[in-house]
Amino acid sequence: MEKRMSVNEKQKRAVTMGNFDGCHLGHQALFRTLKAVAEVNGWTPTVITFEPHSNYVLRGPGDPLLLTTTEEKREFIESLGLDFLVLPFTPEVAKLPFDEFVRKELIEKRGVCSMFFGHDHCFGAGGKGNYETITAAFPELSTAMLSIVLHKGERVSSSAVRNALLNGDVSRAQTYLGRPYRLSGTVVVGKRLGHTIGFPTANLQVEQYKFLPKSGVYVASARLADGRICRAVVNIGVQPSAPGPHQMAIEAYLLDFSEDIYGQHLVLDLMAYLRPEQKFASMEDLVRQIGMDADTAKNYNGNHWAE
Repeated sequence: MEKRMSVNEKQKRAVTMGNFDGCHLGHQALFRTLKAVAEVNGWTPTVITFEPHSNYVLRGPGDPLLLTTTEEKREFIESLGLDFLVLPFTPEVAKLPFDEFVRKELIEKRGVCSMFFGHDHCFGAGGKGNYETITAAFPELSTAMLSIVLHKGERVSSSAVRNALLNGDVSRAQTYLGRPYRLSGTVVVGKRLGHTIGFPTANLQVEQYKFLPKSGVYVASARLADGRICRAVVNIGVQPSAPGPHQMAIEAYLLDFSEDIYGQHLVLDLMAYLRPEQKFASMEDLVRQIGMDADTAKNYNGNHWAE
């Protein structure tokens, strides 16, 4: 880590800024360093992100699909004891020279006295704002840059998380994230097939551009709106054994749970991949398999179970 300290004592906020999609171990190393230095100096450690993701303005909506929504980022970052600020990202913001953005939006409006950078972070018109240019342009700021974070010799990145999830390898994704991959949203009415076969499911509606892992069946930890946690079997896919239309859906069967939670917020942390999604020859075969999946989830003994 490179570091240069020249502090304007009147400023009180130390920040790191970026999209931080996934809030993976590389991001977390930056957050920890930011917090530690800020606490020593009496500054407020703050993570600044953008809404929407900056690439949605620069390249188009949905590029990339999101590992973490803004609210998922907020919950995680605030749990680490850091402030969380969301700035709107518009075409006008994208065109701002980096020095104008730093001076007006960070120093003048938000009292920033210190900036922390990931090794490859840049922003501002033409991507010209980075550790070197800001250090040179704003000698009154304290600046620091962290090096690449590796896991078993491999660079930790949002792309590595996505690649693991595309293969259904939620365990590998978890090693990069430091926690299970999360799907969260509102419980909505689905086809209600589960109710008719004795396995009522919660149909989870996530945000539009949320990244979904490989279709299939997963063991999950479900957290209800009131904070209760229970085990779950989650099917991600087009439900080929149900009547059409066959659209992508997230269906969670909560074990030992029978309450009505329509309209409520539900969080699913994916713990393990069980099997591919499949079309069954009969409802009896489907019921038999769901029962087997439920037994597997009930007896699941992973290292990171939420209970």
